[in-house]
Amino acid sequence: MSEPTAPSPVQEIVDNIRQGLVARNVRLFAAQGLLPVSREELVRVLVLLVNDGDEEISGAARTSLGEFSTEVLVNTLRVEKLDPLEIDLLARCREDEDLWGEIIRFPSTADETLRWLARSAPARTQSTLITNQTRIMGCLEILEDLKHNPIVSQDVLRRVREFEEEFLQKAIVWATAEEVQPKIEQGPSIEEALQQLRAIGMQIAGLGPGVESDDARLPEPDPSAPPEIRDAFMRISMMTTFEKIMAALRGTREERFILVRDRSVLVVRAVINSPKMNEADIEQIAGNRSANPEAFRIIATKQRMLRRYGILRALCFNPKVPTGISLNLFRRLSQRDLSLLGKDRGVPEALRKVAREEVSRRG
Repeated sequence: MSEPTAPSPVQEIVDNIRQGLVARNVRLFAAQGLLPVSREELVRVLVLLVNDGDEEISGAARTSLGEFSTEVLVNTLRVEKLDPLEIDLLARCREDEDLWGEIIRFPSTADETLRWLARSAPARTQSTLITNQTRIMGCLEILEDLKHNPIVSQDVLRRVREFEEEFLQKAIVWATAEEVQPKIEQGPSIEEALQQLRAIGMQIAGLGPGVESDDARLPEPDPSAPPEIRDAFMRISMMTTFEKIMAALRGTREERFILVRDRSVLVVRAVINSPKMNEADIEQIAGNRSANPEAFRIIATKQRMLRRYGILRALCFNPKVPTGISLNLFRRLSQRDLSLLGKDRGVPEALRKVAREEVSRRG
């Protein structure tokens, strides 16, 4: 039996830095680019030290990295044993769309890295991302991240919507068992590795944009909620966007009522289009003040649903429904409900006013 291969000196340095075991003078020496190793191996060390909590070390590493061309950084991707964390740090070390394009296409790139790029990168990188449909299928969160990019291009937004439409149609087919659901390959995750770096004082540049904020998460269930509701919240909190969509389409009623609050438009659309939804469920969602507003917009475009008076009424009396929607619907209310709407202080003043005017007009 052959002996296991000993790690290279650079691999040892990288591992020890990540564990917080390398002395300051050695880290500074490496940050100044003085290690007698290849340029690509040196880059592996520098992308770590750029995030060092010691400003002198991080500054020296940033200066050293600035001396390397894009070609050297791209070649670093081919270094043996380069792991997803190092690829992520390489992406964050420089604003370089040529480098980012290679990283997006690289199979070992983590989902968190792609999400960070989706949230913040310029148009060319956005286009490269939306073209990589294999990775998007494995991490549908990228679509929502692209939509939240403050400089997202209209072309990319159009392609995101097209992908969502096509994907949702396929998902409905999978959910109704008319076609075998393909196996979705998820990319690697670096969440735990990033936490370990923060624990030793590393300051990871630009970490925020690719990570969901607290207010993007589903609200906690009411403490008095029955066990099946609390269990459903727990299951959903562990799901990917893809898993949420499939749960919305073929899961339980409790799961759908939780998922309609999700921030992902794709998940909400899956809830409303679920073959298991009935008119009574739609009516309850129309009156749900915690639902994602996208649910109300979808319902308001479906005349089939609006033919049920209870759904129409719920949309008009729900203060969380966008005012533009309720203003388009309120005239279809009965005289009695119009009168009640005109007195309801829970709805916007603009809606109360036009409801009163309509009551007067009808006499």
